Amino acid sequence: MKKSQQFFVGTAKADITPEYGAQISGDIGRYRPVEEIRDPLYARIVIIKSGDTTACIIVCDMAAMNRDIGLKFRAMIAEIIGSKPENVMIHCVQSHSALRIGPLTRDYRKILPPELWWAKGENPSYNELFINRVLESVRKAINNMVPAKIKFARAIDSRCAFNRRFIMRDGSVKTHPKNCDENILYCEGPIDPEASLLLFEDIASKPIAGLLHYTCHPIHGYPQRYISADWPGLWSEIISRKLGENCVVGCINGACGNISPSDHANPAYNRENSLKKMLEHLTQTGEKLIENLKPINEIPLKTADRIVRIPWNKLPPEREEKILKMLKEHPEPIFLDDKKERISWDWMFALWDMDNIHNLKINPYYSFEIQVFRIGDAVIAGWPGEPFVEAQLEVKLKSKSKYTIIGHECNSDGECGYLPTKTATSRGGYEAWGRLPPGTLEKITKRTIKVIEKIFA
Repeated sequence: MKKSQQFFVGTAKADITPEYGAQISGDIGRYRPVEEIRDPLYARIVIIKSGDTTACIIVCDMAAMNRDIGLKFRAMIAEIIGSKPENVMIHCVQSHSALRIGPLTRDYRKILPPELWWAKGENPSYNELFINRVLESVRKAINNMVPAKIKFARAIDSRCAFNRRFIMRDGSVKTHPKNCDENILYCEGPIDPEASLLLFEDIASKPIAGLLHYTCHPIHGYPQRYISADWPGLWSEIISRKLGENCVVGCINGACGNISPSDHANPAYNRENSLKKMLEHLTQTGEKLIENLKPINEIPLKTADRIVRIPWNKLPPEREEKILKMLKEHPEPIFLDDKKERISWDWMFALWDMDNIHNLKINPYYSFEIQVFRIGDAVIAGWPGEPFVEAQLEVKLKSKSKYTIIGHECNSDGECGYLPTKTATSRGGYEAWGRLPPGTLEKITKRTIKVIEKIFA
């Protein structure tokens, strides 16, 4: 193997656990100060270099990251590692018991009073802590680069994740119906039962870094006031210990827009011990992944980044009229409790819709970023927002790569919102009206398949 084709890998792990009192994300209009820290949060850094190409993957135990902050942050990281921002992927696992970077709503009209800072979903002081700690760890990772070999394994486990949308007997759609509701007719869509592990070893075959992959909403801590990395972070630590304490392992969460750990059609499902059972199952599957690891082609390392300009979804006239009327009649938040710690979702959605109206005025298009890293025979593709799992399955089915990993919430938060299928959009339900128009999911699916085809040409 030529020296220019040798893979080098550097890793590090940053503690990004917040302070008590910070606002937990993963909810809408609910005051959720940190009152307990059940397990620490980490950002796991994996830097890969081959020839003139250097790529960086950062897996964060967070809810989400604002796009504008993410763009600046990626540029800082690129400068440290001597690469370009497009080669930096920041993936948030979307834990609903962690924090976010940047505001959930822009509140362009300044409707929210200062004392309701938490309703915007941002912790400015945490932004600084997170950025500084991750940058410090990126410097450590780039200084710890060693020659590496690559292995991959996959396994199937359908015990942990379930499609959360159900067709009811009256033809309506419900997301998270009550357990074993007698009006459930059938589950609307599939899951992705594949779990995988991309492992990097040094020349002596010692594991130095790993990227797990599974697809499920991390919502076990919702809507409580404790910090937890949920299943992606906890599973990562379990597999890290099995591979060796110095092996940095992160979990890339897939397109889980319509996937959750809630088994609504199972009479024995118990939400109280759901996380424990999920980790038991994933630990078993993780052990199988370690047993099944096989070497893969280490040449080449390639990256591709495509921007797809998609028009913002215009509010239907009747909806715009409704939200303007609501905000006129209720210029202050509609609280659901005497402590004023819960704001009506309808009122918060109206605030979000005002953001959409503003976005249309300043820029009618959203720049949807498709990011693809080819690592030998494997490919990692990153999307922003919350795509439905059907898109991930189609990409895997048609991918030129032998091993395909899809990550959601990459480099941007829910600014583009849910990305439902056309069928789901027509049926309605919680996720059906997105900030981007119907057909967006299908469009970015086709484009991603083409990008992978090109990178494997």
